[in-house]
Amino acid sequence: MSDKKCPGCGVVLQTEAPDQPGFYQSPEKTGTVYCQRCFRLRHYGQFKRAAGGETVLDREIQSALRKSDLILLVTDLFDPEGSMPVAWSRLFTLPVLVVVNKADLLPERTPWAEMAAWFQALWARRFPGAELLGVKVVSARQGGPERLARFNALKKELAGKKVTVLGAANVGKTSLLTSLLATEDQKRAELPTVSRFPGTTLGISTWTLSSSGLILYDTPGFLPGGRMGDRFAPETASRLLPEKKLQVKLWNIQPDGAVLVGGLAGIWNQSPAARTLVFFAGEKTPIHQSRGQKAEALLTEGPDWLRVYGQEERPERFAEQFFTVQPGEDLYISGCGWVAVKREAARIRLLVPPGVEVGTRPSLVGRREG
Repeated sequence: MSDKKCPGCGVVLQTEAPDQPGFYQSPEKTGTVYCQRCFRLRHYGQFKRAAGGETVLDREIQSALRKSDLILLVTDLFDPEGSMPVAWSRLFTLPVLVVVNKADLLPERTPWAEMAAWFQALWARRFPGAELLGVKVVSARQGGPERLARFNALKKELAGKKVTVLGAANVGKTSLLTSLLATEDQKRAELPTVSRFPGTTLGISTWTLSSSGLILYDTPGFLPGGRMGDRFAPETASRLLPEKKLQVKLWNIQPDGAVLVGGLAGIWNQSPAARTLVFFAGEKTPIHQSRGQKAEALLTEGPDWLRVYGQEERPERFAEQFFTVQPGEDLYISGCGWVAVKREAARIRLLVPPGVEVGTRPSLVGRREG
């Protein structure tokens, strides 16, 4: 085995074991060489989950932290809580700069600047003992001069530093890194592998931006475990995520009326009267109105037109929880979406697979009440 790493995912390349990470078939090939997994992903969109547990990932991350001056934590605007799990507080031994990615998903009328204050408040609630340097709001997918200006400003702020890049799987960490590297006129063939599948990065990749003296250590993305997609195959997880826009549905839900999301979540209005609710999800996630026992039957049966998961992934059971959500608050379902309450407080019954993080928070999008 050599010590050469795949530029796509950071894994050490090897030619002996086809079923293990890092395998590649053409050792004599000149130029940029990718592991078989990255090659298939880049050229054919085929994904294979790699072996390796959280212990291996933790070891890789701790190795990067020992060499670094600060942490760049990439978070997901679609899933703030899932990309900032409380258990990660143990990793924040250095000052942290939070980068909120996927800001292009926001409705046009929502200023990006609002997100910086919102994520600062979330950080204060989740990690009160950790040092926050600030919050930057970006989109690694957005084009145009504004995007270039934001990434040049970020690169300037990090100049001369050694930085560990942390993030949950599929928050866009590698896309963000690619955007930073693109400002260095890097050859496209040498850039990291970008995909919609979680867990693409396998080892530490070291990148140097010579113009600013910045060294970046790109680390593997954790699967936090509390996100809806963490419980399913990569293909299912990717379908839950918005690709180009948020799906938004505003409905007046009658008492005992229900809304089913992707066959994975059921939301019932248990209030004494109708309530105005706004539902947010990825554009590929079916959102369906129903009522009472019929809604429960649909959630249990998971017909093809309703579900995002494969037939073999059908949840064995759903956990029931109740919430009173105030106007100007969201009820979030980590990795799946959220529902915003307008005008009057709503009593909500929620069914989701056990272990998925859910809770209430100040509204992420739209006017805050009070």
